[in-house]
Amino acid sequence: MASITFLLQSKNAPANIYVQLSLGRGKVFKRKSGFSIDPKDWSKNNYPIDRDEDLKNLKSNLSTLSSHLTKELNYSTAHKIDPDGEWLQLKINEFNGIISTTLRDHLTNHIQYIVDNAHRIKKANNQIGLSHSRVKSYKLFKNTVIRFQDENTKGKPVLIKDVGFQFGEQFADWLFSKNYSTNYVGKNIDNLKAVCRDADKRGINTSDNLNKITSFSKPIDNTEVIILSDSEQSRIEKLELSNDALINARKWLLLGCQIGQRFGDLIRVTQDMVKATNGIKVIEIRQQKTGKLVAIPLMPKAIEIIENEMPYPIASQNFNQHIKTLCKLAELNEPTKGSKYIKEDGKKNKYRVKTPGVYPKWQLIGSHICRRSFASNFYTKIPTPILISITGHSTEKMFLRYIGRTSLDNAHQMMEYFGRLQAKEKKEIQLQVLRNAN
Repeated sequence: MASITFLLQSKNAPANIYVQLSLGRGKVFKRKSGFSIDPKDWSKNNYPIDRDEDLKNLKSNLSTLSSHLTKELNYSTAHKIDPDGEWLQLKINEFNGIISTTLRDHLTNHIQYIVDNAHRIKKANNQIGLSHSRVKSYKLFKNTVIRFQDENTKGKPVLIKDVGFQFGEQFADWLFSKNYSTNYVGKNIDNLKAVCRDADKRGINTSDNLNKITSFSKPIDNTEVIILSDSEQSRIEKLELSNDALINARKWLLLGCQIGQRFGDLIRVTQDMVKATNGIKVIEIRQQKTGKLVAIPLMPKAIEIIENEMPYPIASQNFNQHIKTLCKLAELNEPTKGSKYIKEDGKKNKYRVKTPGVYPKWQLIGSHICRRSFASNFYTKIPTPILISITGHSTEKMFLRYIGRTSLDNAHQMMEYFGRLQAKEKKEIQLQVLRNAN
């Protein structure tokens, strides 16, 4: 159990009062509290002896600091943030209204600042609070920066003011050397810029050529958009299964392919969300990432699963593993171009690298397959604006990239539509002429 205590490490006056944070075996951190005292005024219960007004005030300040740290510790625990000595120093500095310029300038510290304050960060759409997936992305980004520091700067922290064009090139080159995909490199570069722009808004010095950092995005490649076709979903549905966990995961997989939501939203679906509107059953759900309330018309298969076979909640890691097994059992073995995580050599299996290549299709299946399959399979069958409102993409361009299409596909689709329309009009005119002739 975590504990926060105060202690002295000197018998000479004035002695610094230290904060000790104990999180368990091997996780004990000590930092100066910013307060000091004459050791003779220090009691055995690790607080000042309140023999006069100054000592009473000091005791009150330490008690308030302890409450502040406890509150911050509870928040960090709830958001799966691992406190350490650096975290403790930052929280003490925040309490004292002092932020060390050196610590404040560290790139990793500001990433952590964003993670710690995710509940009150304003997003581009002016909504307050970052989504769970966005916070997770920043945590992963921080670990990536730490790896970069370990391998390129001998652990020396990267300063925000040094993050300019040259650093961007060096960071991108390092990411590419790890065989990361172009899109993954691009996401890290985007995170890099976002963190530094947030730091700039908060008065931290940034590089003059921050905006010159090269962005990366991969051209649309239909061969790398991996989906489950209707026939493949049917093969999975017909599998003879006896394992309850696999049966449950299959229900989530098939339901996800019918309603097109991210896993975090899919797993929150309950029977209570089903509503009837003009005789049509829909699910209303507020998407975690976008904050939008969407109504999703339900196909017969989705209605059957929700009303008769509603699956029980499952962790995303287990879901990813189970659906790979399902696809393997369904013999989705065709060689498929994509990327999967592979443990990096020479790192004692500490890190995994997303490595592009050609693999059996089942190995490339993850929770993203639900939303992408829905978007791809219903494209041209359901009007694109309606699909976009359901999947939660912010623009048509992003939606088309997501399913491996281009605006040219829309043009072809429109030409086919007008072709059918003209043929219909021509046929009607011919019939009209024949009727008039008769």
